[in-house]
Amino acid sequence: MYRVVLYLLIGLIGVATILAAFKVLAFSPLALLASTAFLIIICWAMNTILAFMLNVPANVESVYITALILALIIDPAQSVGAFLFLGWAAILAMSSKYILALRKKHIFNPAAIAVVITAFVLNQSASWWVGTVSMLPFVLIGGLLVARKLRQEDMVLSFCAAVIVGIALITLVQGRSVTTALYQVVVQSPLFFFAFIMLTEPLTAPPTKNLRRVYGALIGLLFMPQVHLGSIYSTPELALVLGNVFSYLVSPKQKVVLTLNRKIKMGHNVFDFVFRPSQKLTYRPGQYMEFTLAHPHADSRGNRRYFTLASSPTENFVHLGIRFYDQGSSFKQAMFQMNGKTQFVAAQIAGDFTLPTDPTQKLVFIAGGIGITPFRSMLKYLLDTQQRRDIVMFYANRRADEIVYKDVLSEVQAKLGIRTFYTLTDTAAVPRNWSAFVGRIQEQMLLDVLPDYLERTYYLSGPPDMVRAYEQVLKNLQVRHEQIKKDFFPGLV
Repeated sequence: MYRVVLYLLIGLIGVATILAAFKVLAFSPLALLASTAFLIIICWAMNTILAFMLNVPANVESVYITALILALIIDPAQSVGAFLFLGWAAILAMSSKYILALRKKHIFNPAAIAVVITAFVLNQSASWWVGTVSMLPFVLIGGLLVARKLRQEDMVLSFCAAVIVGIALITLVQGRSVTTALYQVVVQSPLFFFAFIMLTEPLTAPPTKNLRRVYGALIGLLFMPQVHLGSIYSTPELALVLGNVFSYLVSPKQKVVLTLNRKIKMGHNVFDFVFRPSQKLTYRPGQYMEFTLAHPHADSRGNRRYFTLASSPTENFVHLGIRFYDQGSSFKQAMFQMNGKTQFVAAQIAGDFTLPTDPTQKLVFIAGGIGITPFRSMLKYLLDTQQRRDIVMFYANRRADEIVYKDVLSEVQAKLGIRTFYTLTDTAAVPRNWSAFVGRIQEQMLLDVLPDYLERTYYLSGPPDMVRAYEQVLKNLQVRHEQIKKDFFPGLV
């Protein structure tokens, strides 16, 4: 997901360079490129130094993202003093990740806190020049892709709605033109760049959907230029920093180092990694975390990944179910080679794909391949807490040797009565003694097993194409949208 943001920012710099060359933007293309290169160098150098001094993994892609954001919100430098401003902004942005942090979790969006500090200390502010009419189409198109990739459309929508409604109401009360005010904020301000790029930063946003909606609305109200405290008027960066404080207060605070205990082959190219955490993790079954693995020669996908926790919070060890591919990323290759000395950092517990609070709610779990991991977490939790729930599970794999976590699935059936119906989608590879379903999960398969299918809530987890296909199957059966929960399943990115 970081790659999508990085590529968009590179694209915006490229577009701005072309527009500047045609005099559409009020600076030279050379000044923009020189400022961008300068910011990248300073951010990289500062991040490298701090990571080495504090002995923590350096997240290279975040360095480039922060540098490019600064290049898009601070006017390109055309003097020595302007370059000094850029340098301080870069230094402050990188330092904030390491210094303005509690329990090894940084609190503020690095670019935002940097320009807040420069505004108050150096009296030099970000211009947010990216918020122009000429850049708007490119910001909108790329931003929508980012929001969709991050599954943050609801947070972006709540933010934009709060800004637009708030400004419209204030303008009405002031007796000014609502049309003019809304045109200015929608077309001639950094509203959409801020919403799609700054607001959606995963590490400083809240962990669950409802909290993210509140977060977006709160920052939207603070974003309005009419908001002020005495002589201090709100700016986009100040609104985000204040929102970051709210996010930190309502978010899990843990960041742990995981030590590999053992690696168990469960099926074809599928392994269960078992880690000993440096401290006990507190999370809800079905949630995910961001993992950082420093390794040499990292490819363009970087050294960070999101994986759903396959373990239950009742367990002392952390389990990750990982599928490997022949042409895997450098991250996956490094992960496969890790040992008990490898530093594997986990942070940012998040996700809404969790058990309902009502234990009487009837559920159906539908897993595809390694999408079994959140269900393993939930079922193990139910086993350890001896909770009985009305759950029916469907588990689809291409081949029989790809079925994993069979021990937990068998135990919940024996002890809790939770049935699992297996199906193999590769009809040419079905074993002779196979007695379960064959083929993709279709309407009739669900009807045969679930006479009360309209009364149940459905949890879907697996590859994106599979989730979309099974969601359509449920819609064909007239299952309501609010009865379907889909896992973000970031382990696939």
